[in-house]
Amino acid sequence: MKPSRLHFLCFSVFLSAIIPQAEAQTRTGSKPFRIAGYLPDYRFGGFEAAQAEGLTDLIVFSAELQEDGAIDSKRIDRCPWSKLQRWKNSSGGRLWLTIGGWERSEHFASVARASEKRKRFIDSISDYARTNRLDGIDLDWEHPKNAEEERAYGQLMHDLKAAFEPLGLQLSVTVAGWQKLDRAGIEAADAVQVMAYDHPGRHSTFEASRGDLNNLIDAGVPASKVVLGVPFYGRDVKTRTAMTWREIVSKYAPRPDVDEVDSMYFNGQATIRRKVDYAVESGLGGVMIWEIGQDAPGESSLTKTIRDQARSKSRQ
Repeated sequence: MKPSRLHFLCFSVFLSAIIPQAEAQTRTGSKPFRIAGYLPDYRFGGFEAAQAEGLTDLIVFSAELQEDGAIDSKRIDRCPWSKLQRWKNSSGGRLWLTIGGWERSEHFASVARASEKRKRFIDSISDYARTNRLDGIDLDWEHPKNAEEERAYGQLMHDLKAAFEPLGLQLSVTVAGWQKLDRAGIEAADAVQVMAYDHPGRHSTFEASRGDLNNLIDAGVPASKVVLGVPFYGRDVKTRTAMTWREIVSKYAPRPDVDEVDSMYFNGQATIRRKVDYAVESGLGGVMIWEIGQDAPGESSLTKTIRDQARSKSRQ
């Protein structure tokens, strides 16, 4: 059949629709730039969808492992799943659950080393993910103590990935900047989130964060999988006490280019923009926020700063 003028017009409209999207993907890498934010269990009561505006991924923190490999979800029993699902449906974002975390990683070693416990964990978490319509699971073992435990962690991630793929679930792993990942773990992870904060002294400088990223990339983690963690809190360089970004804004109202007041070190808006720029320019997978309940409202919001800077950078 000879193509008509209408066919050519429709094809031209189709091209004009897809070309800008393809160009945007090229500028930000083969995958969309990830803006992930944690929602800890102690923030459940105050959660509103506006806190997650601009996120691509919202991560609920956290469930734990039981000794037999089943998950212990008592910490997240009051999770506002209906609110999170409404956010997911309206934003097109992804919803995750973390397993583990600081002082919540007790049984990782025994579960990772035993095949029957790994299977029980996989069955347990897969069922939980289906029930709550999750898009992914985030592992946060803090921390494997030796090479044997690192290998076991890699095996656990390998087994999880094999089980998750038919279910359409993704797998991320969250690590300290000094932490090592087994090759099997690197290959299994869709994203490797680095906690580039809580260093001694000024706990999350640009230079220290870049060093954490380089450690992972030098160890063989593809840059496109690496997600840079940024803090929405400050630490006193002398006492190590912490303040949320909201508290810092309320008390000090720092200028955007200021990162330290009265020995309280934090990441101000200019440093956050610089880190986002570096992540985009280096071909990283995105940025991760600990944690969204610490943010300040309005124009002081660091979530808004990240979202706007990532969009601006992707257009360049």
